[in-house]
Amino acid sequence: MTDNAQSHGSLGVLDFPGADDLIAAGVVEPPSARVVEAARARISARPVVVPLEAPRRKQSRSRRLLVAAAAVAAIAAGAVAYPVIGVGESKPPASASAAEFLNRMAATAAGAAETDAPYWKVHVEVDNQDDGQRRSTSWFDREGHLWFRNANGNIEKPVPGGKLKAWPVGDEFLTWTQLESLPTDPDALETRLGDDAFGKASALLEDAPLAPEVRAALFKIMARTEGVKLIGQVEDTKGRKGTAVEFTGRAGWMEDPATGKRTTLPSRTTRLVIDPQSGKLLESYDTAKGMADSRATYLEVGPVDKIS
Repeated sequence: MTDNAQSHGSLGVLDFPGADDLIAAGVVEPPSARVVEAARARISARPVVVPLEAPRRKQSRSRRLLVAAAAVAAIAAGAVAYPVIGVGESKPPASASAAEFLNRMAATAAGAAETDAPYWKVHVEVDNQDDGQRRSTSWFDREGHLWFRNANGNIEKPVPGGKLKAWPVGDEFLTWTQLESLPTDPDALETRLGDDAFGKASALLEDAPLAPEVRAALFKIMARTEGVKLIGQVEDTKGRKGTAVEFTGRAGWMEDPATGKRTTLPSRTTRLVIDPQSGKLLESYDTAKGMADSRATYLEVGPVDKIS
């Protein structure tokens, strides 16, 4: 080992040819675009994970060197690793691999075509403590009028003066027409969502009729949410292949408006299975300690020209 490498104690990982130059450089320039593209091409075939423990005290120069060493090792192995360093006692940031995937889904969503179809169809299977396992098929028009298929297989028309279908956005509920006015800037949209932006963004992405740019902004919000993890390729309960991401929210509470009594709610973990080709959500699965699991599998969601 060189004298310079020895002088850094815990940085013995830099014991390789050229380590002295790396240490002297302080900040290492990223690899060329050609190297990055070659490495990315290998990721899907054989990803490499380089574990890295976050230092507890301020060691900015040492931290850069450890990350650089991990990147050098990964590229030499034929893939790119994404080491993530947490800061202090805060939640870890979204892993680089999760952020990259969700930002890629944002680009996919933004490239989708606008629709002028008069109806939006949602065919979903749910499995939870309240409903058991059941399927439902519904159609909505742009004003929020609802058609649905009843237990006999017949389609029931909207009831005059009946409740309109609307989706939650922050403290509001918006119809399809009102959703069209949502901001496409991620910062502005996150402000509209309020607390638990990840949960509210994922709920909208599940079945709401959104403009492509709004869907893209929601994916970008999820990509920068602290604590989001990339699970990788999975199959949903119907055998469809997708890519799963997972997020555990903070514990919360629920207040009874009649008595003012608050009930503590445990933190909830949400796993989303996303079709990497279309950016559509295939399935969401919620778990929480001491509570029954809840699943929603989206069999068909999108615009249609007629109700049938």
